[in-house]
Amino acid sequence: MKKLFHHKIFWRIILITLSVLITLIVISLIFRNDILSHYMKKKIASFNKSYHAELAVKEARILGLSSVRVIGIMLRPENGDTLVKIDTATAHLQFLRMIFGHITLTNFELYNTTITPVRKDSVTNYMFLADRFTKKDSTDTLVREANYSGRLKAIYDAVFEKIPDALVISNFNIRITSNDHHVGLFIQRFSIDDHRFRFPVEISEDSTMSCSWIMEGRLDKRERQVLARLYAAEDTSATIPYIRYRWNTVVRFDTLAFSLSSHDSPEGMPVTEGSGSVDGLVVENARIAAQPVVFRHMGIDYRVNAGKDYIELDSATNVTFDQLSFHPYIRYQRDTSRQITLSLHTPWFPAQHLFSSLPDGLFTAVTGMKVSGELAYDLDFFVDLSCPDSLRFDSGMRRRNFRILSFGHSNLTKLDSSFFYTAYEHGAPVRTFLVGPGNPDYRPLSRIPESLQYSVLTSEDGGFYQHRGFLMDALRESIITNIKEKRFARGGSTITMQLVKNVFLSRNKTMARKIEEMLITWLIENQGLSSKERMFEVYLNIIEWGPLVYGANEASRFYFNKDVSRLTYAESIYLASIVPKPKWFRSSFDSAGHLRPDLADYYRLVSEKMLHKGWTTQQEVDKLVPNVELKGPARLLLKQAAPADSVMTDQEE
Repeated sequence: MKKLFHHKIFWRIILITLSVLITLIVISLIFRNDILSHYMKKKIASFNKSYHAELAVKEARILGLSSVRVIGIMLRPENGDTLVKIDTATAHLQFLRMIFGHITLTNFELYNTTITPVRKDSVTNYMFLADRFTKKDSTDTLVREANYSGRLKAIYDAVFEKIPDALVISNFNIRITSNDHHVGLFIQRFSIDDHRFRFPVEISEDSTMSCSWIMEGRLDKRERQVLARLYAAEDTSATIPYIRYRWNTVVRFDTLAFSLSSHDSPEGMPVTEGSGSVDGLVVENARIAAQPVVFRHMGIDYRVNAGKDYIELDSATNVTFDQLSFHPYIRYQRDTSRQITLSLHTPWFPAQHLFSSLPDGLFTAVTGMKVSGELAYDLDFFVDLSCPDSLRFDSGMRRRNFRILSFGHSNLTKLDSSFFYTAYEHGAPVRTFLVGPGNPDYRPLSRIPESLQYSVLTSEDGGFYQHRGFLMDALRESIITNIKEKRFARGGSTITMQLVKNVFLSRNKTMARKIEEMLITWLIENQGLSSKERMFEVYLNIIEWGPLVYGANEASRFYFNKDVSRLTYAESIYLASIVPKPKWFRSSFDSAGHLRPDLADYYRLVSEKMLHKGWTTQQEVDKLVPNVELKGPARLLLKQAAPADSVMTDQEE
């Protein structure tokens, strides 16, 4: 009897519980829209308070058991222009998962959406969305645990789980206004059916551009995979808007493709794999190159690994650049400090592949060059950003049976004969003169005193006769200095690099010119296209040494009214001291025409270095007086102020 009694009590509790649940469900269904309205008002009020915004919803209703329709959505900052307007948004949820607190979309429909970011000078209607995060204490982010793997997994979970099985977006419009500049993007209809999508995108920019792109691809949230391809609808290139207005750059391409998939490694860490490629990329920017730069094909098959305190580009990654292919490795680790590792080691490849893969319009002197043999490249880089002096840097190109069969646009052996040199200021030619015996001011090394030669070498490139165009220690110190000062504060150019820049390359200061400068330097030094002595002789005869003063003999006459062969030890050190800033020679003197006292330290430093290398004697150092007397035309300019528009010359880059 007791057992039967307990059995009845149990079923009575079950019936009462079910009755309560059913009653609550019925009440919820009856009043579900009131409950939704109350919930949304609470959330909207919290959002508006946190972001100082005005988010409003005209109406929100629950349809059936698991669908929500929201009508009349509007978002803007307080007292600002409207950022977002949406007529209707309808979401269909999985009912059973929703009961257990998991929000999973089965279908999502969005109708008549307009997004209008506006910037007027420094005032915007969208930065309020980021202000809340930027105002957080920055010290918290520095000590917070990195946990890259956890963050990446959370992002993938959030993105892929929230993607609906079916998606329809109609009349989606973005209108960007930046002062008086306008960019528009319009999608009439976007839908995902059976994981696939394809839709046109209408692009407009002021009254200068109107075109149509096609976006197509595949999205599978269960496989966690995305593939997309973008190209112009017409038989033309796709031009990216806004970039010309913002950065004075034109960027267009034939086809852009991208893929991404995510899975966990056997250790449970997230792994991201995929590919990216661009064909027919054209970039027009005067700071990159004087002509439009054409990249025929660039691609990458990548693998990104993430651990708790690191994220890395795996060496399984393969980068293709036209005919070139290589496997870079990049790692960023953050525990008690921030560390960056970069390595690249290419196997031997046909040397012609390098020169054939150079983008059209990027280079001038080496374009069209024909070579034979093989090349290989090695790069190792490491730095702990909390201790820049820890930096390790080693870079080098190896060659095997390498030969130059024919030069491109420039004959790289022209240093070994007389040639005309044009000097530039601010990108404009100011003077052309002959470099060779036909010029009465030209001086061979035998007529330039060793004191001047060694002073310039000590000041500019002490290892010139030993290195092959590059000083790894100087480059390393340059990188360390730039990291410490968080700006480009110091270069690492050798005399060969300065000579190449002045003789073979255009005067446009572009990134392309720096890359080509390094390539030509390597070719000249490693192929013996000119001797060290000849290069140094040309260098001393063409570098700027004052206002429209070029070459050592002109400098000697301009400052001391004598032939360069008669320079004293002190005068030689002085000329070496102004090579980096020749237009500012007047700043070396006081009002009475004497060298400033602080230059005494420079004289002592240069003399000690020269003595250490055996380039001078202790007797010369002991009798050195850090002073010179100007006797040439420079004396007449001494009391004039330094030119206000003077800038660093090419010798300082």
